[in-house]
Amino acid sequence: MAVTALLLLSLGLCKSVTIVSGASCGEVQIQSRIMGGEAAQPGEWPWQVSLRNNGKHFCGGSLISNTWVVTAAHCVPNSVDISTLKVYLGSYNLTQSNPEEISVGVKRKIVNPLFAGEGTGSDISLLQLATAINFTSYILPVCLPNPGVHFPTGLQCWVTGWGNIRYGVNLPNPGTLQEVEVPLIDAAICDYLYHIKSSTRASKTVVTSQMICAGYVAGGKDSCQGDSGGPLVCAEGGRWFLAGLVSFGEQCGIQNRPGVYTLMTSFTDWVTEQAPESNVNVQSVNFTSSLYSLSLGLSSSAPRRSPPSPPGVDHQFRTRRVAGGTRVSHDTFSYDLLDFNDIYNMRIK
Repeated sequence: MAVTALLLLSLGLCKSVTIVSGASCGEVQIQSRIMGGEAAQPGEWPWQVSLRNNGKHFCGGSLISNTWVVTAAHCVPNSVDISTLKVYLGSYNLTQSNPEEISVGVKRKIVNPLFAGEGTGSDISLLQLATAINFTSYILPVCLPNPGVHFPTGLQCWVTGWGNIRYGVNLPNPGTLQEVEVPLIDAAICDYLYHIKSSTRASKTVVTSQMICAGYVAGGKDSCQGDSGGPLVCAEGGRWFLAGLVSFGEQCGIQNRPGVYTLMTSFTDWVTEQAPESNVNVQSVNFTSSLYSLSLGLSSSAPRRSPPSPPGVDHQFRTRRVAGGTRVSHDTFSYDLLDFNDIYNMRIK
């Protein structure tokens, strides 16, 4: 149910906003959606937040209740003074006035205790808002997946943020929220990709069981610097679920280096323990959408086997954010990996 209220601004002006009471998580209220472009539409991703330090955007995050935001741990290390942090909700353009936008201070931050910097995993943290916010058509929580939810390889999902549009290239003014659709890639195959032409020894895990990847083997579409902490979301039945948080990668959108995300299902229990108000937004889901095939024309019923050992190494892997965690066992794939040349030479739209 929606009710209209007048909010007094600090300048003595008034504006009319629609407060959504009894809002369900992950259900977008704005229906004029234009999916597939680079620039999002206002209200298209109402859980997306902008974290700003002294007024400057530095990371994204997701609203998970009327008092809590989840983001990456590397965005808010212990050295960050929360008194200078603001959470912007309902944002669209970073450098222009947004009539639906509000800003809220941070009362408390909780960094996952297992996060200890680069290479340690558990790249997740919580920010408690200084005041509870009202939900509107432009400010709504995303659903948290039950720990048992499976995000299958090939599921088409979306990542959003105000980060660089290419490696080393800032988002131009007016700084419009960007969106990109990318297929999920499970941790085992993603770890294999990160060892292709890498100086990282084959026995060292880069992408772990607490992570998930999204992108294309050929590159081209990816999150980038400034998107860190922001949402990777997947839809089912008109409801959006938080699959991951932008965590790390090698540059942006390059071949064999899809974006790596903190896998939300690995941390749902931790989030609800620390932020019990978010528990109401934990939902189970079974994704039924068609899966994007990473194979060369193979069906999902093709024989499955573990990927081959990575080839010789000759390229230094460099993180742009953080990585780490524990080793993943090879999971069920929606494709068959014939050999190294098949996957390395693939060109995907």
